[in-house]
Amino acid sequence: MVENKPSDDDIQEQRRNCLCKLTKFAAAAGVTAAVWPLISALGPDETARGENEPIDVSLAGVAAGQTVRRLWQGKLILIHHRTPEEIAAARTGDHSVLIDPQSDSERVTPDHPQWLVVQGYCPHAGCVPNARPGGQGWVCPCHGSEFDTSGRVTRGPATANLAVPEYAFHPDGLTVRIGAKDA
Repeated sequence: MVENKPSDDDIQEQRRNCLCKLTKFAAAAGVTAAVWPLISALGPDETARGENEPIDVSLAGVAAGQTVRRLWQGKLILIHHRTPEEIAAARTGDHSVLIDPQSDSERVTPDHPQWLVVQGYCPHAGCVPNARPGGQGWVCPCHGSEFDTSGRVTRGPATANLAVPEYAFHPDGLTVRIGAKDA
């Protein structure tokens, strides 16, 4: 019986093909290893991904007249527990004569009118307004804009009300979720 041995040329061809395949595989792995960190660096990091998430704020223990401050998406959020007098002051008067007409009921939820949730920046220049004594709203320390107990501008140079972020109350009524319409 005669064995059919591969020729030296066939063996060399098989080796060449195997080495070519191994070289292509190693090159692809090297390119992937070099490019992966670049692609990863182009995406958002964990902090940036977390900033877009809604936050829950517990309102338990916040007395009427107090304001809770929280950061959400890098913005200051003021959550003010309004007194009955502040609610009455926000609802009386003709809101159509204000600089930025908006009723109090458009700025608070009907089930929780005692809680006012606004961004803590004056729309004129981005300053943080200070609470006025006696629950009379806020005043911007830089340019003198004044805001009532509903966060509406009553005196300029600001031409817009304090912004109201998306928010919703949990069924317990003692926790508010900032950044979501549904809690």
